[in-house]
Amino acid sequence: MQPKNLSLATSPPKSSALPEPWIERLFARFEAMYGARFADAWKCCSIAHVKAVWAEDLGGFSRDELAAGIAGCRSRDWPPTLPEFMKLCRPPIDHQAALLEAIEQMARRESGRDRWSHPAIYWAAVKIGAYDLGRKTLRDLDAEWRKAFGDQMALGQWPEIPERLPALPAPGQTHSREVGKETIQAMLARLKSAAEAHCKASDDGA
Repeated sequence: MQPKNLSLATSPPKSSALPEPWIERLFARFEAMYGARFADAWKCCSIAHVKAVWAEDLGGFSRDELAAGIAGCRSRDWPPTLPEFMKLCRPPIDHQAALLEAIEQMARRESGRDRWSHPAIYWAAVKIGAYDLGRKTLRDLDAEWRKAFGDQMALGQWPEIPERLPALPAPGQTHSREVGKETIQAMLARLKSAAEAHCKASDDGA
């Protein structure tokens, strides 16, 4: 889970600039973290204009992404520029790791226990579908996943991940909880085996 260090009540509108209170909190946090170094970074600029540009360019970023950016600043000795901060908010995601997460979390979603590190992974998983994610091999999924995930990451902003609604059994059929558990366990066992194979292949290639 990404840390939630920025005290913001709700996510910002996806198509507009960050609200002024958000930017004020963000810059206050930078000032507290970097002191005079932060002031020196903008001493030749209009701080009002700087804040306006940051608010505009960060308008599509979620609360969790901004919190991740602030967390990334803890390892930096100097305050970030706007492009640097945006990269801290949205660090590159490994395609293979994202695919493994998609397989695992789609299996857990059947019982409402899914936890996603990034909405793009969820929406790419939805594009492919739980059936294929649960049954195809990593090799078979690779090209399809790279396209689906790449398309999602290119969007730059994503709808919220919806809560899982329990599926109703088809007419004339009964839902077996035990069968559902067995299916999930089988998918998780397959994921574990695939992850171990991937780690072994990475070690062999090192």
